[in-house]
Amino acid sequence: MRKIALIAGIVLAIGAGSAQAADLPRGPVTKAPVMAPLPTWQGIYWGIHGGWGWGDADRTIALFDPMFGLFPPAGAASNDIDGGIFGGHVGFNWQASPNWLFGLEASLAWSGVDGTANSPVAAGFTISSDLEWLATVTPRLGWTSNNWLFYVKGGLAGGRLETVSTLGPGGPVFTGENSMLGWTAGVGLEWMWSPNWIFGIEYNYYDLGSENIGGAYAPGGAPAGQTVDVKFSSVLARLSYKY
Repeated sequence: MRKIALIAGIVLAIGAGSAQAADLPRGPVTKAPVMAPLPTWQGIYWGIHGGWGWGDADRTIALFDPMFGLFPPAGAASNDIDGGIFGGHVGFNWQASPNWLFGLEASLAWSGVDGTANSPVAAGFTISSDLEWLATVTPRLGWTSNNWLFYVKGGLAGGRLETVSTLGPGGPVFTGENSMLGWTAGVGLEWMWSPNWIFGIEYNYYDLGSENIGGAYAPGGAPAGQTVDVKFSSVLARLSYKY
């Protein structure tokens, strides 16, 4: 009798388990979707940039006499300068947290930023300024939100300035080139539209400092000394590839 009761209990347990299994949903078992990782800005990048620059080159001019030395300044002239800028950049970003980024960038660009002004020395005497190239080395501090980056930057800026003095239709009476070194600061916004490609727009302000230019000649053959101070701004579009 005990054997019959035991066998009956086993049969009932098996039947209950089969009934519960029949109530379970049929079909393939699916896993929960895996969340895509947040985009990272960290790594080496390089690219090209181009845009427009505008500002001024302020000059103070003084005649010079070989016997008596430098005369008081003859006057001041300011060149409104503007033109295109096109070049390349390379840098590295370190993403310190999901939102904060530190970086270092170097750039070198051809510059068409130039302008001409009337000299205060004499009527018909003009002075032109031509910034031939522009280079920068700037640390960057940025705040990221997924595939967007807002950053500020600042550091060293340098360039090569050509000065041409002309008297009337007679052509240049003086041409000189001087290297200039100063500083720059700017802000930018970038959009990572794929894991490797980044598009951005950037505003920069440059102060290339003051440079003494000797050897210029005023009408009548009198030597003249010049001090030039170059300040300008730029708006640049950027396209970068990140490794």
